[in-house]
Amino acid sequence: MMFLLRTAFWLSVVIFLIPVDHTAEQQAQTARVQPIGALEAATAAQATFSDMSGFCGRNPTACEIGGRVATTFLLKAQTGARMVYDFIDRSLADKASTSSVNHGTLTSNDLAPAWRGPGKAPQGI
Repeated sequence: MMFLLRTAFWLSVVIFLIPVDHTAEQQAQTARVQPIGALEAATAAQATFSDMSGFCGRNPTACEIGGRVATTFLLKAQTGARMVYDFIDRSLADKASTSSVNHGTLTSNDLAPAWRGPGKAPQGI
């Protein structure tokens, strides 16, 4: 259980450190979501822990700030996932392009194991 909590904590820290993609930030602004500052986030977190029941009824501004924090967190998570996806996609594309350069240039002697010796075909094929 502690492993899961630690993993969630560190994953959250990493996501908060990811910069927001400018196109995603513009989409958030068109949706009337304003960027959140660290002080506002800390204030919202403190208010959340001090008053869990009836939170939004008594503290509508803190509830609004909490919603903005969640939206910013999701935007950053999307940006991070996009970065990982692009990295993997580029890596696979690079591997495919390097393997396609050598495709068709190997002879049967090149593909035979070294212990078999050049020019010796496998038995039973």
